[in-house]
Amino acid sequence: MEQKNVSLKAKINFYVMTGLMTVMSFIMAPITSLAAKVNPNDALKKAGINTSSNVDAAGLYDDLNSVVFLIMAIGGIWTIACLVFAGMRLSAAQGNPQARTQGLIGIAMAALGLFVIVKAYDIAGWVASLG
Repeated sequence: MEQKNVSLKAKINFYVMTGLMTVMSFIMAPITSLAAKVNPNDALKKAGINTSSNVDAAGLYDDLNSVVFLIMAIGGIWTIACLVFAGMRLSAAQGNPQARTQGLIGIAMAALGLFVIVKAYDIAGWVASLG
C-alpha cells in the first residue's frame, strides 16, 4: 500500500477549514441564548391594545417564537451543509485554481448567509421591542 505525502497546501486547507468550523460553532452556539422572552401583555398594553378580551396573545407570541426558531434552525443546518460542501470542494481542488476559488467563495458565502440569519433575527427582535 502506497503512502502519500501530504502537501503543505493540503495541510493549510485542513487547518483553515478546521478553524472556520470552530469559529462557526462559536457563532452558532449563542444564537439560542439570544431569544429574550418578551411579556406579550406588556407589549400589547404599550401598543394600546386591550388584553382583557379573550384574545390569547401569549399563545400567539409563543407560536411566532417557535416559527422563528424553526427557520433559524433550518438556516443553521443549511449553513453547516454549505460549509461542508465548500470544504469538500476546496480539499478536492488539488491545485486547480478554479476549484479552489469555488471552495473559498462557497465558504465565504456560507459565512455571509449565517451573518444574514443572525442579523435578521436581531432586526426582528428590535422591531418586536418597539411595540
